[in-house]
Amino acid sequence: MTYVIVSLDRSRSGPLLRALRGARLLPPLVHPWGSHRAYEELLTEPRSLAILDVPDERWRPGLEHRVGLLRRLAPVIALVPEGTDAADLLDAGADNVLTRNMPIQELAVRLATERRSLASATPVPHAQVSPPASMLPHHGSQRLLLRLLLTDRQPWCCHDLSRLLGTAEQPLNRAALRARLDRLSSCLEPLGLALTRSGAWKRLFYTVVPLAGNRAITGS
Repeated sequence: MTYVIVSLDRSRSGPLLRALRGARLLPPLVHPWGSHRAYEELLTEPRSLAILDVPDERWRPGLEHRVGLLRRLAPVIALVPEGTDAADLLDAGADNVLTRNMPIQELAVRLATERRSLASATPVPHAQVSPPASMLPHHGSQRLLLRLLLTDRQPWCCHDLSRLLGTAEQPLNRAALRARLDRLSSCLEPLGLALTRSGAWKRLFYTVVPLAGNRAITGS
């Protein structure tokens, strides 16, 4: 199982994650929230595990929302400051919540145990549609957005996409998101798919559906 580390403050995460790497547990790269590379890895690796590091309490507001968004991509373990109430994060979809300031060897053992447990579970296929590489957009942000929509066919709220694709401090601008979504039609049509939009202008929901009269390409 592949670890993908996502931090809400990469500089503050450094000391802890260097210590865990010293225990030969984690990969060397720490991704910031919103990293296209991190999300692509979570979406394309069949057995990936997101580790969300929450360095301090200032990230507590809205943390359940972030956990729920990552959980749409892969299993999630949250590393949180001592005293954080884990119940809400578990309800949001976290597979486990661990205190990040526990003794490093104990934390390493707990993470290794979680990895073994999740690796032994039956994998859930990521993409319901597997387009050929030639059909994927060349631009990284467009390619990622297409994979998000094809991986989880449940409606994506514009606020969720803005939060997931923005930085830890600032969601992606709604106008920029709308422009990216509008450009996806040319990629979806050859797959026999279309992007639908519903809801009010302040909260729009996007869903990928088969084009009428067409049979979509499905993953094997």
